[in-house]
Amino acid sequence: MRFTVGKKIGLGFGIVLVLLLTVFVITIFVVRDAERTLKKSIETNDKFLNIDQPSVFQLNILKKDLTNAHMFMQQWMLQQSGKDAYFKVKANELIDSLIPEDTVRINLLTKKWTNVDNSIYLYDEVKKEIGRLFIDYNTNVRVINDGFKSYDDWQYLLLRSNFEIYTEPKFIALMVKMDSLISNKNVEAKIQQEQSSESFIGTNANFERLSLGVLIAGITLFVGTFIIAFFTTLSITKPVQQLKKILVDLGRGVFPKRHLDPSNDEIGEMTVAMNSLVSGLQKTTSFAHEVGQSNFNFPYKPLSSEDILGHALLKMKDSLAETERTLELKVKERTEEVVKQKDEIDLQKSKLEELYKDVTDSIKYAKRLQDSILPPKKYIEGLFPDSFVLFKPKDIVSGDFYWMNKIGSKHIFAAVDCTGHGVPGAFMSLVGANGLNSAVKEHRLQNPGKILDDLNNYASESLYKQEDDNAVRDGMDIAICSIDHKKMILEYSGAYNPLYIVRDNEILITKGDKFAIGSFNPYTKSYTTHKIPLQKGDVIYVFSDGYADQFGGVSGKKFMYKQFRETLLSIQSLSMEEQQLALDKKIEDWKGSYEQVDDILVIGVKIN
Repeated sequence: MRFTVGKKIGLGFGIVLVLLLTVFVITIFVVRDAERTLKKSIETNDKFLNIDQPSVFQLNILKKDLTNAHMFMQQWMLQQSGKDAYFKVKANELIDSLIPEDTVRINLLTKKWTNVDNSIYLYDEVKKEIGRLFIDYNTNVRVINDGFKSYDDWQYLLLRSNFEIYTEPKFIALMVKMDSLISNKNVEAKIQQEQSSESFIGTNANFERLSLGVLIAGITLFVGTFIIAFFTTLSITKPVQQLKKILVDLGRGVFPKRHLDPSNDEIGEMTVAMNSLVSGLQKTTSFAHEVGQSNFNFPYKPLSSEDILGHALLKMKDSLAETERTLELKVKERTEEVVKQKDEIDLQKSKLEELYKDVTDSIKYAKRLQDSILPPKKYIEGLFPDSFVLFKPKDIVSGDFYWMNKIGSKHIFAAVDCTGHGVPGAFMSLVGANGLNSAVKEHRLQNPGKILDDLNNYASESLYKQEDDNAVRDGMDIAICSIDHKKMILEYSGAYNPLYIVRDNEILITKGDKFAIGSFNPYTKSYTTHKIPLQKGDVIYVFSDGYADQFGGVSGKKFMYKQFRETLLSIQSLSMEEQQLALDKKIEDWKGSYEQVDDILVIGVKIN
């Protein structure tokens, strides 16, 4: 039996194949095991992050709100006060709004709870206890407003006794159940976290075993391949070198002078076939040319059944045909891949559009919240029957806002420009509106300068809790007016924003102080209040800087305050409603194709 070249190469590659197959099987086994472990770990970790941990957090918030509500109710029961007392307001807010919102959020989470530790049943009991507790609050506490002249009244003492006897034990029992429920969810969250850690440790161990196995198999494969290559080369190289010389001569058109002694293998057979190969060289050349032109049907017959080159050329023809077919399949696959990528891009586009819609919807909802701080049209008409408000936010929500109120015989209105526009400006506008309401409603201030001082204190306390000389301080520019219609006196105070009064076809300008709300520490500066006698027919204007700063016109320049004043004088013969329309049309015509650069706010009030 001959140990042919094919057997030599086959044995070598067989050993290499066995080694490769071993590495492949080990790798597949370890990777699949790691994949299962990792998948389980991800599921466990996802439950911990999205269900258990948020559940514990929301339950603690509910417990805190219930505790605060009960504390305020105890204060309500013990301390006689008016309806606007802080603890009564906070108690009503917790019972009517915050605690129901807490339970709604927890209800959504309980849909994914497992009932291994009876948490769902326990939470249902908690909700029932909350309902009973709220009934007691409504029955024994919230009925107490100003109905009793003295808390020594026997009816009040009866309600207080009922509260201490029945309500207090219910609250204690509720807290016990809340603690039990929170403890259960904490234990479950801890178990999920430990299981996740164990799964990740198992995955790491599997990958370490995979790395060690691949390293050992790789070393074995390298050494074995080297040994096989050495002996195979040694047994084949010498006769091949002899054949090489003959083939090189044939390549130059020189036939060999003598024949080689054939060996007892395929190389010997190749030597025997050399002479017949020379005679068929021309035919072979023609065949190769046709095959090169993709004419795979060109007829060709080897010189004999042992014509290695002839059979190799036929094999080459089949290989080229297969390669061409494979290339066509690859082109088709690439085309399908491109189509698949296009579908993926379309999917991503759809997701982006959905995300954009969600963000836009959230901002639109924020606009509804911001609109709630703006005075309704009927309220404005009640305070200032002959007036208008031109309000044009740059974005969906605005950093500009207008504010109006009444205290005593004075009607107050203000035009406010907060730092920025859009969502950041809208947040500042909420702070400004709350500050103005606090100054007038809670502190009962009527003087515009005092109101601005109080607003600055409120903004500083709300926004700048920590002292930092290098921090950028957001603030507000504002013009605020107070009108006493009986005395025909206008009081004005401003932070940068001025006051315009149109009288007898002239504009009287009163400038505000040159420091913004929130730009300085409380009590270090004070705003000036200007008192101005009014006449019938006067038209008062306060505004933000958005109208004058708008780019447009032929040259793309700012509208500017001079042109704004000229516009106000030109529309004095119009009614206030017509003035609003005229100002709106003027700025829109000026803006043209340019983008609106800032929020626009103009308020006009006519004295009749």
